[in-house]
Amino acid sequence: MEEQASDMLPPGSRSQEQPEGVSVQSFMRLKRQRELDQFIASIQEDDILRLASSYHNGEPCSIFQNPMRGSYNICYFVQFPFQGGGTEKWVVRVPLKPCLAFGGRNKLENEIATMQLVAEKTTIPIPKIHAYHLGATTDAGALSSFVILEYVEGNQLKRSDLRILSDEQRNGIYTSVAVIYIQLRRLEFPAIGGLVRHPDSFRVGKKTANIDINDQELAGLRPSLIQASYYREGELKSADKYVAMLLEIADNAFAEGRGTVFKDGQGEKTLYYLHIFRKWVEEWKDRRLDQGPFTLIHGDLEPYNLIVNENMDIVSVLDWEWSRVVPRQLFNPPLWLPPEIYLTTLLAFPTIYNKYLRHFDQFVAIMRIRERERYGNELLSDEWAEAKKNGGFLVANALENSTEINWFAHRFLNHERYRSLEDLDDRVIAFMQEDPDRQTLVTRKRAEHDADVAAVRRVQGTKAPLR
Repeated sequence: MEEQASDMLPPGSRSQEQPEGVSVQSFMRLKRQRELDQFIASIQEDDILRLASSYHNGEPCSIFQNPMRGSYNICYFVQFPFQGGGTEKWVVRVPLKPCLAFGGRNKLENEIATMQLVAEKTTIPIPKIHAYHLGATTDAGALSSFVILEYVEGNQLKRSDLRILSDEQRNGIYTSVAVIYIQLRRLEFPAIGGLVRHPDSFRVGKKTANIDINDQELAGLRPSLIQASYYREGELKSADKYVAMLLEIADNAFAEGRGTVFKDGQGEKTLYYLHIFRKWVEEWKDRRLDQGPFTLIHGDLEPYNLIVNENMDIVSVLDWEWSRVVPRQLFNPPLWLPPEIYLTTLLAFPTIYNKYLRHFDQFVAIMRIRERERYGNELLSDEWAEAKKNGGFLVANALENSTEINWFAHRFLNHERYRSLEDLDDRVIAFMQEDPDRQTLVTRKRAEHDADVAAVRRVQGTKAPLR
């Protein structure tokens, strides 16, 4: 599989023909890493212990394991001893503000509201919330935003675990995951975006924030300005407009991103792939669903966010920070079902996607049983049975993860739509000739890259080639 993947790298991939040397993007990453290190260093364990104790009648507590840092949070683990023996364990979870383009408060408000809704309306296992503080909207101390959660005993589910499951254990995992999805599917809302809690209800009250949009905002690409143009009245109630927004954000990432054109011929193909992806999306969209339903998703329901016990039962679902309400066509199944497919980009090979679908069909067969038992219908099972056609799950995934558009277009569309790579260069040339502005854009991006190369070399005093 690795050999097959290396033979078909899309032209916009930074893994393709990568020269040795320094990177323009590495300077931005280094700056953010320094800010992150300073932020974490400002958190003292004594402050964590005092904070936890203040929500436990002032009782003393201690750290029982080393902190764990994720991409967007750092977790501290504290325990309160019982007089008769045993302990009560909590997790103090602090948002890593340097990694959150829209701030810790914005993230937590959506996450807390979603967890409260899930606890009230479903049987999905999640940690109990003991306390939280949203913090100020402006910069404040590291502990101005936090959530204190129940510590759930168990282990993160790993892809390596999936490879060694017995048939009984695999069916158990599939059943648990299916029950999560069929319940989320039935949490519908009249608009698209993030949740907030009101005194008597939960409502969509925030613009969509996903990992892709967050990372683009941190990189200075300002997708939030594009979002604002679609959320003009504070709400977005059209699936067609939401998809148009995501496509515009993807176009903007190419036009404004650093290093998007770094060698001859690559920029033209990347721009072409954005074009044919947009055309495919227009065919994929079901316009009957423009006004809904809009349904809640977890946003990062990967194995590492599932806690399992020694019997491989799912006992908790973690990290609801990227949860949001999306159009039904973007309510995607788990793409990690085949344990040997370790990257979603590999699914863009039609043969591998078909292999995924064999695992998916086994999963849905189990899900149908649970849907009938719980609801008397097979709503989600039927929807997904239709949505899987023509790479439908990959389209939804690429819309929410713009870096995967190139892979999907290069591997899937070239073979499913055009049946060959042989005429690719001719198609790209014809596309570029249709509009002179396209070549102007590519030329500008290449010039920006070359200027960045020169600037970095001046700073570093090196002639090393740039990555």
